[in-house]
Amino acid sequence: MKTQIVRISSETHSRLKAMASASGETIGEILAKAVDAYRRKMLLNDANRAFARLKEREELWKDEQNEREEWETALADGLDKD
Repeated sequence: MKTQIVRISSETHSRLKAMASASGETIGEILAKAVDAYRRKMLLNDANRAFARLKEREELWKDEQNEREEWETALADGLDKD
């Protein structure tokens, strides 16, 4: 695996070392998980902002709700009501 050097504060490094010691993971593994979690958080924040903008446009929001209702019906196609 190719690696890179990243500059972090001494305080952050100390925290990472403590976390690595407590978890049995490497600092790199912890950083990878942290970056992935932050990426997911950013994605959800972006989606929430987009939906908020969509809600501000009443006609477009109504179209979105109608489409969701259509998909709900489609998801149950071929299934028994039990």
